[in-house]
Amino acid sequence: MPVKTRGLKRVFNLASTYRYDEQHQAPVCVLNAETADPAHVMNGTCFEMDEQSLDRLLARESGYDFCPITAFGYYDEAEIINAYYFKARDFEPYRYLSSSKAQAHYLNLCLSGCSVFGQPFIDDFISSTSFWDIDQDGQKAIWQEHF
Repeated sequence: MPVKTRGLKRVFNLASTYRYDEQHQAPVCVLNAETADPAHVMNGTCFEMDEQSLDRLLARESGYDFCPITAFGYYDEAEIINAYYFKARDFEPYRYLSSSKAQAHYLNLCLSGCSVFGQPFIDDFISSTSFWDIDQDGQKAIWQEHF
């Protein structure tokens, strides 16, 4: 289910513990959610999980805190959902690998997930996502490579 939330921003700033670029001999940079201005809107998805699946997800994402949040329906903000998101803990910021095929694959995976909900959802994903330690021109170049 597509949703929105406020007060968070999405940032590429985390070294993956299981996605790796063989060519660059480096971890792929993955997304993190960080606290933002309360008016900042970030889109995402909510889904239900059975207890066994949730336990496996929590084990896989053990480097993150599992934080409660209020989400709102993407198309109907009157729909309120009590949800959770993952926020990395105790990490050194990590830079997006601009010339990496493995890195591009991860970004394309994110964008293809967004495409299920249409172009406005993709546009909102892009507008609420940034890249640590990459200037605005560099960020524009990353997005342009994917469209």
